Order: sequence, then C-alpha cells, then structure tokens
Amino acid sequence: MSRSIDAIEPADCHARARVLAADVEGIRHEMGRPAEGRAAVAVTGASPRECYFQALAVFRKADRLCQEIVGDPIASIPHGPPISAIRPGHVLAVIDAALRELAEVRRALGLPASAAPARDPAATPSDVFGVLATANRQINLLLERPFRPADCYQQVALAVAYAARLTGGEPPPAPMLERGLRPADCYDRLLVCLEATRAAVRHAGQPVIDHAPARGEPAQVLPSDVYDLASLVLGEVAFLHALRPDPNPPYPFEGNAPGRKLPSHVHQLAGVLHAQLVQLTR
Repeated sequence: MSRSIDAIEPADCHARARVLAADVEGIRHEMGRPAEGRAAVAVTGASPRECYFQALAVFRKADRLCQEIVGDPIASIPHGPPISAIRPGHVLAVIDAALRELAEVRRALGLPASAAPARDPAATPSDVFGVLATANRQINLLLERPFRPADCYQQVALAVAYAARLTGGEPPPAPMLERGLRPADCYDRLLVCLEATRAAVRHAGQPVIDHAPARGEPAQVLPSDVYDLASLVLGEVAFLHALRPDPNPPYPFEGNAPGRKLPSHVHQLAGVLHAQLVQLTR
C-alpha cells in the first residue's frame, strides 16, 4: 500500500533522489559523456518548496533525455498542490516521475536498475536539494539539445508575470540591452533577484533557503545552471503570490516571447524582474 502524502519525510525524498543520481551516473558512463567537474551542490535552510521546484527542473531535463534516447516521454508531472502547501510527499512524486523517464532510458541502453541506498533518517530538505541540483547539472551534459537561454527566458518571464500580480501594475521598462553577455552574467543578476525574494519571504515570516548554489568559475556556468536558478527564483516569487488572496495567477506561458534568445536577453529580462522585486520590498 502506498504511503500518504503526509507520511513522506525528507529522508524518503533523499533516498529516492540518490537513486536518481545513481541512474544519471550509470547513463552518463554508458553514453561516454564527461562528468560534471564542479563540487556537489550544498545549500542550507532549504524547505520542501525549494526542493519541489528543483525536482521540476530535474523532471524537465529527464523528460528531454527520454525524448532523445527513447523517442517518446512516458511520464507526467503529478498535479501540483498550492505552493504554500507543498510537503515532502509532493517532492517525492515529482522525483518518481523523473525516475520513470530515466528508467526508460536505462532500458533503451540495456542498463540494470540502480541499487537503492540505505535511508538516512537525518536527511534534511537541504540534502535533498543538493542531490537534485547536482543531478540537474549532470543531466544537462547528457542532452543532445542542452537547455538554452530560451528555456531560461521562459522561467524569468513567468516570474515577471507573477511579480506583476504582486506589484499590481505593468512590468517596468526593460533596461538597455547589454550585448555579448555570458550565462555567468545572467546567473549573477538572478542571484540579486533571489536575494530580493529571500528578503520578501523572510518579511512574510516564512522560511527560505539561505543561499543559492555556488556558480563556480564564470567559464563553467551553462544556460542549464541559469535555468535552475531561474526556477528557484520563480518558485519563491510564486510562493509570495500564493501568500496573498489573489485568485488570478499567471498562465504558465504568460509573458514568454518565442524565438531565439541570447544570454543578453535573459539578463535584460532579469533586470525587469529585479526592478519589480525592489518595488515589492519597498
């Protein structure tokens, strides 16, 4: 009999996330792809909410890998709860959906299932976040179509739409486009956005992650890393929206502009988001 959502603990999510990481490593070795060279991600103060959005990023990358290797994705994300009500059980459901995608990849490559690790009862949401974020970096290196600035732009655009609901007005004008920027520049601007959301979440009396994953050397930062950080920022802005009695959340693709995007475009849009967050904290 399956356990109820309320019975799931961070230790259960951590154990399943480690299975996922083992699957990713097995697939990486079989495909002959390079290992992610940065140290494993470590954070403190994470809550199930932040783990949930990191798990969503893992699922989307596993889904794309399954499309590339198998041809068709076979899993879907379970219907999400209200963001203010996310529990470890909701995180586990998304991890399991990603595992189903990776299982199809393993079968296509003729790989056995990964052994389940021993459950660590002392595991925290921060431990879960670290395993998922590290796996996120590695999965991106397995993709024929790695995550691109356009994927990052979509996440930031949705955060801008949520922030517009919070500030009660149209987004401010975009700052001047700075040309020739790199993913590391986008990451740094989104770090500033995360600090603003952290301040707002703390002001609301809610727990919040202490810091974002360290980006490493600028040359190491990929659009995938920017996507993961943008997903974290989006989750926090959406959480702030969930704390207010606003029945009108943005449509999932609101504000997204199709077409080619460069890091400079992501950086510019993140500047819009930061201006909104500054207005909100005032």
